[in-house]
Amino acid sequence: MPFLARLVQDGWTSEGRRIGVDARTAVLVEASGLATVVGSGAAYFLRAPAPASCQPGTPLRIAGVAVCRAVDGATFDLRAWAGSGGSVYRLSAASGSLASDQAGGGV
Repeated sequence: MPFLARLVQDGWTSEGRRIGVDARTAVLVEASGLATVVGSGAAYFLRAPAPASCQPGTPLRIAGVAVCRAVDGATFDLRAWAGSGGSVYRLSAASGSLASDQAGGGV
């Protein structure tokens, strides 16, 4: 989350985008930008807006980080940054803690 926030804050991009992949899982990307998740874990496609606060020595504050958790067989269009076959939720960071709007609060 801090890395995504810094990308936006420092002007490298207007919205941070990253992919995280569990062990025993892969994201297969075609030339068209269509990605397919395969394996026993999940892939996480994140999109972060500008942070409320991202300063050295202070806790990160950011809200509305969109997450698409995709499992085996799910597809994700990297050009449109949208997918199908996964669950979608949002993360936030404040006071040194992560929070999720998912049922159960899992990140």
